[in-house]
Amino acid sequence: MKIALISHGPPGDPRTFSGIPWYVLQELRRQGHEVAPFYAEPAKWAKQWAQMKHRWSLKFSRQPHHFEADAWILRTRSRRVARQIRAFAPEAVLCVGFPEAALALPERPPIYVWMDAMFPTVRPIYSYFRDYYSECDTRVLRRLEGEVLQRCRRIWLSSEWAVEEARRDFPRAAGRMGVQSFGANLAEPPTGGMVEKFIAARNLAEPTLLFLANEWERKGGDTAVETVRRLRERGVGAKLTVVGLKERPANVPEAAWLDWVGPLDKGQPAEARRLRDYLATSTFLLLPTTADCTPIVCHEAAAYGLPVLATDVGGLPSTVGSGESGILWPVAKFLEEAPPWIAATLADRARYETLARGARRRYETTGNWAVNVRAVAAAMAAENV
Repeated sequence: MKIALISHGPPGDPRTFSGIPWYVLQELRRQGHEVAPFYAEPAKWAKQWAQMKHRWSLKFSRQPHHFEADAWILRTRSRRVARQIRAFAPEAVLCVGFPEAALALPERPPIYVWMDAMFPTVRPIYSYFRDYYSECDTRVLRRLEGEVLQRCRRIWLSSEWAVEEARRDFPRAAGRMGVQSFGANLAEPPTGGMVEKFIAARNLAEPTLLFLANEWERKGGDTAVETVRRLRERGVGAKLTVVGLKERPANVPEAAWLDWVGPLDKGQPAEARRLRDYLATSTFLLLPTTADCTPIVCHEAAAYGLPVLATDVGGLPSTVGSGESGILWPVAKFLEEAPPWIAATLADRARYETLARGARRRYETTGNWAVNVRAVAAAMAAENV
């Protein structure tokens, strides 16, 4: 199938949208499709105009204005993408990211959107969007997203929660929405045989809990520290490894049981190997987040047979099979219920290994790009026969 791939950033850049468009692009090509990525940067003068509007907005309304919420810039950029796509003549356009990228595209070839959540869903729960996008920006983006979704053939979101939120916000497009999971962003995922060795080698008497995140507060960093501290009070020789954050918050203790690693770049071979080692040798992935859509790290942990201990917020129930590949607790109950559960599970190796194998099984069935891209491509092909 001939597919044009677009996103709100360059789809061919692994840094765009956590690398999701890039992994989709590679997997579509691996499955034999003819795929080309398309993107157009805003003109320099357009960015300058948006920055001027931002300053005016701050001065007169004390509200920010983000150039990614400027309808004129979004339409102009999308028109440039439409011209690029026209020369490629695809059978379908797949937008992996915010649908504004498809704003000026015609209905033919058909447009498909694959995203974790729409903007009205994410703004209330992500501080970045609250801080840099005003209420006016939000209204504009809701209107523009609704305009695009009306013309889409199909809209896939990566969790049941995101679909429910989007159906509420965009009822006219509700009948064309459905769930399609994302996958693990791993260039070389381990084989099943390798994972069995990882599981067998894990030291449950001195477990390592891995906190892998690029935000401290929203992802529940303080809760992760307190969870390990309470485990140690129970006599468990637990250790916390923190990967992904540059700055260590002032309230984080200097302790022998807390290893602050900092960011690791998957694009650097040595750092990628270190990250693989942490996923292979840790005992649990700890993610007591207060708000999240579809944390890709949960799929990556599952690939290594690493059970996830998280909160049942946002898209987590669709990402982690509670009781199958990990356990989810309410945010308010996490510190009360997680430490005793962890201690009991560490004392029962058979119970732990069942959960670890369940994590790997979930990766193989729903948490990898091959399975999910194949489902999306098959749906597009079936509608374009």
